[in-house]
Amino acid sequence: MQSNLNKAQRLEKSRLSQAIKSSFNNKAISTLLVGGMAFAPVSNSFAQETEVQNEDTNGIEVIEVTSRKRSESIQSVPTSVQALSSTQLEQLGIQSFEDYATMLPSLSYSSGGPGLAQVYMRGASDGGDGNASGSQPSVAIYLDEQPVTAIGRNLDLHVYDIERVEALAGPQSTLFGASSQSGTLRIITNKPTADDFEGGANLDVGSTSNGEISHTVEGFVNLPLGEDSALRLVAWNKHEGGFIDNVPGTHTSGLFVNGGNFELATNTNDALVEEDFNDLDNLGGRAAFKTQLTDDWEVILGAIYQNQETSGVWFHDPENPNGEIGDLEVQRFNPDSMKDEFLQTSINVTGDLGSAEVIYAGSFMDRDVEYYSDYSDYSDYYSTSWIQYYGCEYYGTATQDCTNMMIAYNDDNKYKRNTHELRIQSTYEGALQYIVGLYSEDSSHTYRQEWVMEGMAKGPDFEQFGVPDLWYLTDQVREDNQVAIFGELSYDVTDALSITLGGRYFKNDSSLAGVSGYGAIAPGFPIISVDSSVDDSGSTLKANASYQLDDRKLIYLTYSEGYRPGGLNRDETNVVPRVYNSDFVENIEFGWKAMTDDQRLKFNGAVYSMDWTDMQLTKFDSSFGSPVGLTINVSNANILGIETDITYLLTDDFQLSFAANYNQAELTEDLVVGSNISPKGTALPNVPEFKANVTGRYNFELASYLGHAQFVVAHIGERQDDIFKYTGGDTSTDVRDTLAAYNLVNLSVGFEKDAWKASLYVNNLTDERAELTKGGASWDSTITVNRPRTIGVTFSYLFE
Repeated sequence: MQSNLNKAQRLEKSRLSQAIKSSFNNKAISTLLVGGMAFAPVSNSFAQETEVQNEDTNGIEVIEVTSRKRSESIQSVPTSVQALSSTQLEQLGIQSFEDYATMLPSLSYSSGGPGLAQVYMRGASDGGDGNASGSQPSVAIYLDEQPVTAIGRNLDLHVYDIERVEALAGPQSTLFGASSQSGTLRIITNKPTADDFEGGANLDVGSTSNGEISHTVEGFVNLPLGEDSALRLVAWNKHEGGFIDNVPGTHTSGLFVNGGNFELATNTNDALVEEDFNDLDNLGGRAAFKTQLTDDWEVILGAIYQNQETSGVWFHDPENPNGEIGDLEVQRFNPDSMKDEFLQTSINVTGDLGSAEVIYAGSFMDRDVEYYSDYSDYSDYYSTSWIQYYGCEYYGTATQDCTNMMIAYNDDNKYKRNTHELRIQSTYEGALQYIVGLYSEDSSHTYRQEWVMEGMAKGPDFEQFGVPDLWYLTDQVREDNQVAIFGELSYDVTDALSITLGGRYFKNDSSLAGVSGYGAIAPGFPIISVDSSVDDSGSTLKANASYQLDDRKLIYLTYSEGYRPGGLNRDETNVVPRVYNSDFVENIEFGWKAMTDDQRLKFNGAVYSMDWTDMQLTKFDSSFGSPVGLTINVSNANILGIETDITYLLTDDFQLSFAANYNQAELTEDLVVGSNISPKGTALPNVPEFKANVTGRYNFELASYLGHAQFVVAHIGERQDDIFKYTGGDTSTDVRDTLAAYNLVNLSVGFEKDAWKASLYVNNLTDERAELTKGGASWDSTITVNRPRTIGVTFSYLFE
């Protein structure tokens, strides 16, 4: 135990961190600030807190973060870091990605439903469609020490007993590698502690306007096993009731039957009509075992399992041209469902070498994602052209007729990712500090997507892939492997001035194997073999200078680089080559962190300019000259922005905070791909120019109870849904759709006494229809929306 204390003292080298920590009081009711949002806790959190030393003062509390792979006060880190602590996650009622993404101003996203988000930071969005064969995301998502980034979908971990969520804005590739191009999102779970036994349970029940009841049951226990070991167990069971109705409708197709005669076939969705048909069920758990092998060596073993299943869809179709579909309604003619299941196991070993520590982090993840989706609107759009012809007329005979043209697709994904990181970092007192590490990753994505048409003609040339109703197939394995060496060196030139230099050298290998093509031998539609491989290498750099104006005021200047790996296309054309190159972001940033001496006012912020070169774009577009989605390096862009958070403790019991991010993100040269045109100055899509939130929490006493009243108001500005402004060579009409701005208002009031807590909340008070994304094709008028107004209660119990 003494060794651990000495290690913590060596790690706590920052004068600012020491000054801030020395001014807190465990017995005081203080406020939690993280990333521009602050709240005043009235008791211990039901989840493990980051340890903070306190003394006799009420003020804004500052937590520890590990954005530079070492524990530091968030106010002493000379980079842009927003974070939500375990207390804030609990007080805000955050359970999912969408909940915390709304509260982080630098983070934006587009979404097709649970687990189907594309994540952006600081306005860096290329407008890609999330095709699984395309470019990697520009934001890396980490679960503890492992990147879990995936194309077109996020790992939507249920948020409970989480230590904190960190959003590291700006390029982070020096320490976090590939896809940390414009930022890194980190989900950090609570670890076991041998200090005390504790446990907790939570029940949440909510009723959604125009929808069904939702409920969540959660619990955790921390079990000390002697003086040097502990076990932490977490479990949850969550059900979200639906709010989208599948309403009656008809699907009419033009068919060639009876040896070439043209007829109309009409089908209904009567068997699938259902109110509130978009349900979600999430079941999972975590186990972590921590032991002190010796005074200097510690091991943590972990396992996280989650199974999230949905039925129905999270979009509605009020703008449908037929006028039959309204608010929170759709018409679906095939079942829609999703199953997203993963298991992550991990081992972390930390050794104290005296003046340094060595850390090994190994993580192993298996993830299976299956989708079954209706796609009948697609065949409606093309029902008098080539789908109809090759699905009916070309193969139709006197005995082989079409019955309908409805399409559905089945999407089966299997992800495997093994990561290993070994690093050594200094822990001594001194002007010179360092971190150096090795990283390796082996990942694979086995991907099979079947487009089926049960009613098409079954001519003699069908069943190339053994599926009688198959219209189109992609069956492939994508492997992306990388190795890297990285490091940072920091030197205190004076008591106030510090300089940091860092770099990363990487080598990536990518390969594709398999086929993509039509289930029938049709003229002009060959089966594409995707077998190919490519390797890529390069480096990223970082330089930072920070100046401590006094114990509570810091300014810094940073140059940093981020990248996404290059890769392979399934096809090549006269427009798009087989290989696309890595793209890079260069960031210059000036920032500040300041707090008044009485710790009642905090003002952090940064201004930045980011240049994005050789931007990758993945699209399915006929002008690319291929029947599959392809990736191409298209253009350059610049992002000018400012982000800030201000927290003011008006009284010991009432705190307000404001956090915002503004970006001017646009192309710096004309973008021309095939017949698609976006001139210089076109805004980058999917991200708002302005995003902000205001939060406030008031604590009070009523009889023998401690109470609170809390509000959150979040604003997300309008966005464009595509990077292409003009199509077909016509520069007179802007073809993009605008996603409307929206505001969300959440309220809560609650009481607690001893080990019990209860609160009443209203989320989305004004019943806002947030437009999270729009259908990406001209024939698709659907809009993915947020959950309508929800009123609920939570009950929590903490036992020790």
